[in-house]
Formats: sequence, structure tokens, C-alpha cells
Amino acid sequence: MSTLTTSEGLGFRDLVFSDLARYRPWEKPSWRGVAMRCLSNPGMIASVILRTQQMAMRKGRVRTAFLLRTIGVILVSADFVPGMEVGPGLMMPHPSGVAIGNGLKIGANVSFGGGVTAGVKQPDEMPDDNAFPTICDGAIVLANAVLVGSVTVGMHAQIGANSVLLADAPDYAVMFGMPARKVAVREGVIPAYRGSLEAWGVDDKSADSGS
Repeated sequence: MSTLTTSEGLGFRDLVFSDLARYRPWEKPSWRGVAMRCLSNPGMIASVILRTQQMAMRKGRVRTAFLLRTIGVILVSADFVPGMEVGPGLMMPHPSGVAIGNGLKIGANVSFGGGVTAGVKQPDEMPDDNAFPTICDGAIVLANAVLVGSVTVGMHAQIGANSVLLADAPDYAVMFGMPARKVAVREGVIPAYRGSLEAWGVDDKSADSGS
């Protein structure tokens, strides 16, 4: 059964450190580590922007959140529309071209390639909360994949590069094509993951590989 771990109960520090742990799993996260990773990896910059945006929305600072959207586009060419729910351990080492909508739900330890687009079927209409994709724990969405409408990417599923997902992806499924179809089954391996994020104060139950 798919799991969707949310950011509930986690503060800014918890979320940023959980993202850093995806890049530097052998080191205990620290603000110095965040700063050093920002100097060498735009994905860490993108994470800091996204997490700051999440905190702004929690506090009802909508204008600040949209300002951060613009900053994200300018700094790393990634468009994060305020209002999405993103769990701990997000990894997007190549954030350029990523565009994700305000109703998107992302679980824990999800990995994004560059150029991923996730949004509603009809962007010219006013979407409801159920019109956006849901990406469950441990899923991988590779470069230039497009997730359309209220599809669910199952736990540890993988969406192939340049694929267009129009229907739900089962847990552990490998989906490729336009439209994407199941072509294989993968193990529940989380890229660049070692050990447990519990050491950094994050209750990460999604790391188990499953079978």
C-alpha cells in the first residue's frame, strides 16, 4: 500500500537537513553543510527556496511565498508554485526546468530529474485540490517527465525520462513512454540514501525497500 509522508510536525531546519542528507548521507547535517552544498549544487539552493516557501505558506505569508517563486525561477530556473505539500528528503540535483503546481503532494525521499513538469490537465481552469498529481514515498521522476492531472505515482515507482504519465503508476513500477506504461518492476532503493533520517530528527519510515 502506498505511503505519503507529509511535512507535518517538521520545521524549516528539519526539512532542509533531510534534503541535505540525500546529497551527503555519510555526514551529520549542519548549516555549514547546507552552505557548502549550495556552493556546489543548485539542487540544494532549490531545496532551501522550496522549504522557505513552505514555511511562508504555513504562516499565511502568501506574497512572500510568491516572491520566493520568482527567486527560484531567477536563481535555478525552477518554478515552484506556492501551496504544494512536500515531505522530507527531496532530491533534485538538476532543478533547471522543474515546474510543479500548487496542489502537488510529494512524499518522503522523492527524487526529481531536470525539467519535470507536474500540474493540472487544464491550466486555464480553476483546479480543485484533487486535480494535481500525488507522488508517494521513494518515487523517482526522471528528466523531462510530465505528470498530468490527478495521477498517483506509487511508492518507489519510477517514471522514465521524457515520459508522459496519464494514469496511476503502481508501487515499484517502472513506467516509460507517451503515454507511460509499465515496463518493469524495481526494488525500493532510494538514490544516495544511507541509513536513517531518524538520526536527524526525521521519522522516516519510507526507507525500507519492501518486496
